[in-house]
Amino acid sequence: MRKILLLIFTALSLLPCNAQEQGSADIIPMPNKLEVTAGRVLRLGSEVKISIPKDLNKRKAIVGYLEGRLSDNNIRTKSTTAKKAQLLLVVDNTLQDEAYELMVTPKRAVIKSNSQGAGFFYGVQSFMQLVPADADADAAVQCVEIKDAPRFQYRGAMIDVARNFQSKQTVLRFIDLMAAFKMNRLHIHLTDDQGWRIEIKRYPRLTEVGSKRSQTMIGHSDYYYPRRFDGKPQEGFYTQQDIKEIVAYAADRFITIIPEIEMPGHSSAALAAYPQYSCGLGKQYVVRDYMDIFDEVYCPQEQTFEFLQNVLTEVMDLFPSEYIHIGGDECPKKAWKVCPRCQALIKKLNLKDEHELQSWFIHRIERFVNSKGKNIIGWDEILEGGLAPNATVMSWRGEVGGIEAAKMKHKVIMTPGDYCYIDHYQEDPEHAPLAIGSYLPLDSVYAYNPLPESLTPEEQKYIIGTQANLWGEYVQTAGYLEYMAYPRLMAMAEVQWTDAEKKDVNNFHKRLKTQFAWLDKKGVHACRNFYEAEFGGEWNNAQNVYEVKLKTLCPDAEIRYALDCADESRFKTYSAPIALNKETELWAAVYVDGKRMGGITHKRFAVNKATGCEYTCSPKAAWENMHEGYALTDGVRGFSKDTRYWTGFNKDTLRIDISLHEATTISRVKLGTLWRTWNSMWPAREVRVMVSDDGNEYRTVACKKPEYDFSLTEATRFPVEVKFEESGARFVRLVVLGGGKCHEGHYNAGEPSELALDEIEIY
Repeated sequence: MRKILLLIFTALSLLPCNAQEQGSADIIPMPNKLEVTAGRVLRLGSEVKISIPKDLNKRKAIVGYLEGRLSDNNIRTKSTTAKKAQLLLVVDNTLQDEAYELMVTPKRAVIKSNSQGAGFFYGVQSFMQLVPADADADAAVQCVEIKDAPRFQYRGAMIDVARNFQSKQTVLRFIDLMAAFKMNRLHIHLTDDQGWRIEIKRYPRLTEVGSKRSQTMIGHSDYYYPRRFDGKPQEGFYTQQDIKEIVAYAADRFITIIPEIEMPGHSSAALAAYPQYSCGLGKQYVVRDYMDIFDEVYCPQEQTFEFLQNVLTEVMDLFPSEYIHIGGDECPKKAWKVCPRCQALIKKLNLKDEHELQSWFIHRIERFVNSKGKNIIGWDEILEGGLAPNATVMSWRGEVGGIEAAKMKHKVIMTPGDYCYIDHYQEDPEHAPLAIGSYLPLDSVYAYNPLPESLTPEEQKYIIGTQANLWGEYVQTAGYLEYMAYPRLMAMAEVQWTDAEKKDVNNFHKRLKTQFAWLDKKGVHACRNFYEAEFGGEWNNAQNVYEVKLKTLCPDAEIRYALDCADESRFKTYSAPIALNKETELWAAVYVDGKRMGGITHKRFAVNKATGCEYTCSPKAAWENMHEGYALTDGVRGFSKDTRYWTGFNKDTLRIDISLHEATTISRVKLGTLWRTWNSMWPAREVRVMVSDDGNEYRTVACKKPEYDFSLTEATRFPVEVKFEESGARFVRLVVLGGGKCHEGHYNAGEPSELALDEIEIY
């Protein structure tokens, strides 16, 4: 009984909830059936009596967890008989695994589930979220009736400790945070080009050599790009004893650890330790200190398979998981194409090409893993050349691979980058800490539905769940790991648990506001974008003025702002769109009950004579990520960290015709052109400005061939300004020549470049 009590009370202390507002049950993920008894609460007091059945799986762990959670709220626990208990756990084996029922009345709370234990653990989490984060003795718990079960059996998160090692304590804390929101699979990416992070006793050099590197790349990079490094040696790995402790800790929280041992690519660290398992080719193998896709791959020969099977045997002995993840992604075939042994093997096996050789490689590994009573998971590249018979596919390059696998009746875990890659930026990249790229805000994660409509209901049954992936290229600290994960992982938890028709993003925001109190209490370094102001500007045609609107995800919050001023004492309350008639920088913050909850954010709007004007492009834009059709005059400049506010063209000569709001005089034209060599984007080499009174006859007023500093080591927005004598104009034409061919020594050297432009400004 003490065990159950401990588990429930631990959950209370760990999970965030605010029952102060009677009638509210701010639980994440949202239960699939929830009824709230408004105005009625259960008072816990300073000591909670708990009754827990003896025939409960992991009873000791549940009790210990509860006791720890409740002690965080200075609440003691005591075992007692069922009739006197305030918290009563009752076995009901008619309920399915992981399902639970929770009833809270003014006298007691009753949790029902089957004897497997997971449902009780999740019921405890829901109960604990009803306890206010700031509550101590005499906490008020909202009276509710819940009947709940998860939507998906696989509810996962992935952390990448290979690129940047994270300590055992960091992993354990991450497990606690996952458990609080009913996630049940932690996929740990243990090996890659930049590090081998697990002790293998038979091959000690894997950690003696493979877990160490001399330095780490700073910023973004590609194979050819000039790189910068921090000069700091990095090392770290988990001993087998560490792994046993992590696995046991997770199991006590009903989380299964799935290890990933990458093959046949992403193998530089392993080959630096044991180069005999490569294709040779006279290369010097090293643990990589920058991020890329490398040609170093395992050579599919007998000694290599013996090595990998020995490694996997030790791994499988440590992890009781049904699954072993073997990677299988981003495997270059260059080494295999020139390796005599590989070519002889392709011929011997009557394979078509190197893609079928990779499929044969994966099949062979799968047969070995299956012989040990386990199954493999692989990234969707394992579909290429033929899918291994019992493999589960993790679909990351969109949903196409997952759909294909489901149609083939293979199990699928959906994890497409556009919704599930939480290593992407989650707030305005212009001011956010460095991330790998792209943009995945909280609400985009929440909106994801892992069941594609293109699949039949029968085919959808093969989608066993979904997973959020936190790759570690730029995640060097425990605090940054939490910043990238939370609160987005809470949105993913609701995607995984709650039926699609029960989800509501506005209600999620309300509950998240309550849950943030618990995150703050636990010292979680969550992203505060939920509590910050977001800016949106657009031209109001009816009023003939540019307007900026402010919003925040946090419900019932006050936004305060100032123009061209960061002094918080001068902020005023936002109540209506803000009209701008010139370039202005807005500063803003969000307040709850008079207290600022997040950081002060700011955004500059380049309001000028072109803002809000219609224009045509010839050729048409190849891509626009924001404000399609008017991105070049939307009042917002782009920045180099990502391409959201840029417009891209893939032809070398571009003409842009702009219709001004009225006839006027002009003397300057400005625009930004982007240099991102890893995207083959090179800046404009010429800008010609022409003007017209009628839109038919144009005259040239200026032409400029900009010069650029290409010695820089990061992507750069190059501003281009063309000045000329004051001229009357109703229409303006820009003729822009692109960057030509990509320069030697850079990505795609000799190939045509792309041109990316941002705001066109006319003064």
